Amino acid sequence: MTRTSGTPQRSCLGCRKTFDQNDLIRYALTPQGMVVPDVRRRLPGRGAYTCWSPLCLAHAVQRRQFDRAFRQPCQAVQDDRLLADILKALRARMLGLIGMGRKSSQLVAGSNAVLDALGRPRQIDLLVLASDISAGIAEKVSRKAARVEVKCLGMFSKIELGPLTGRAETSALAIYQGKLAEAFAADLQNYRKLSGES
Repeated sequence: MTRTSGTPQRSCLGCRKTFDQNDLIRYALTPQGMVVPDVRRRLPGRGAYTCWSPLCLAHAVQRRQFDRAFRQPCQAVQDDRLLADILKALRARMLGLIGMGRKSSQLVAGSNAVLDALGRPRQIDLLVLASDISAGIAEKVSRKAARVEVKCLGMFSKIELGPLTGRAETSALAIYQGKLAEAFAADLQNYRKLSGES
């Protein structure tokens, strides 16, 4: 769907539809002619864009649209490699947001702290449960979250979350409402679109 706002518009190389550029994946070209995803939008030079869709990415590669967008022949582009690089970058950015959330007191970590936070007035936006959390703890936290209508998301391992929250392992964390939670939710939504995970 085409959107109108003050944000610059860009066309997806796959479906050719036009969107706000912030709603698309940006790609950049290295000096060696390699197409790389620019999830943080920090790389210099001309950009190319696709939707957050593996189908659009595949179409862009099959039709050699990156050559056209960058106005020069690019190194052989493989959609599965680009897809893996994008997913890796999104995971890294989400983990970075969790680290920022801890430093800015925008989250609480640990199942007991999360359970306490769910009973306090300060609004929790979402919960992140480690993919390897024990079934008993997951059920307890999820049940309480459902009562106060807070979303629970399964993502990352306890060892991945631990160092970001000052622990060896973390099985659950709660992110308070705010821009950080919004950024995390947006990255997670895009991750799921690309990976096919529910």
